[in-house]
Amino acid sequence: MSAALEALQSEDLGGGFRFAELRAGGTVIIAGALAPLDFHGLMSAASVNARTRVEFHSWAESLSPGAGARLRGVDQVHGAVIAGAETLRDGRRVEADGVIADSAHDVPVVLAADCAPVWLIDPSRRVSALVHAGWRGIVAGVIESGVRACVERGASARQLVAAVGPHLQACCFEVGPEVAAQFPGHTRPAAMLVIERHRDDSVSLDAASSIAARLSSEGVRTIHVARACTRCRADILHSYRRNGKGGPLMGAICVTRIDKIA
Repeated sequence: MSAALEALQSEDLGGGFRFAELRAGGTVIIAGALAPLDFHGLMSAASVNARTRVEFHSWAESLSPGAGARLRGVDQVHGAVIAGAETLRDGRRVEADGVIADSAHDVPVVLAADCAPVWLIDPSRRVSALVHAGWRGIVAGVIESGVRACVERGASARQLVAAVGPHLQACCFEVGPEVAAQFPGHTRPAAMLVIERHRDDSVSLDAASSIAARLSSEGVRTIHVARACTRCRADILHSYRRNGKGGPLMGAICVTRIDKIA
């Protein structure tokens, strides 16, 4: 692991994810399940507002992804399009909700503040995808699109390792019947909600369960899911439902072989 990621102390967030205070300064959320694969899934924490591009880029560069690596982001629209990182070079941006790369020089980026960042890695084919999965994107098929984009680049769905980062958990994900109807088998009783309800007919949505089921249906066997809830953990995570429209965002990146990019 890069010296830039050496932690003074860390906290387990479930699913192999951990929140780390770094020896070099700053904080980061690390998808630990990906490190043995020679990939690093990283997400900024509440100390960084990724909505501010300069602030986010400064945070990302502090993690030493390599002189030859460049961040590749998209304009997210809660859809199911996955953009190839090579199409985003020279500052080009497109509307999409995921980025796929097969070059260590391209660093996929998505932003989130309740939606789940989902890393998909095939270590043998050196293919990586990073997906932005909110409830609208899940319904639109963004999880399936991410897996299929990896397969189109030579990855095997069975060999993919998926890591679902911190997101709005069932304890705080209140939805009405119009949304619940689109998630059969993945809603929970309203009594599970720890927040004040805004409507009498609401239930709890278990987005993690839906994401995992969709990954499994595409043939993905290895799935790691963070337990941390963005709304509950104001100390380390940003949340749209807590902070409101225009609030701060977290940025997720997928880096190949930190400190080894030529």
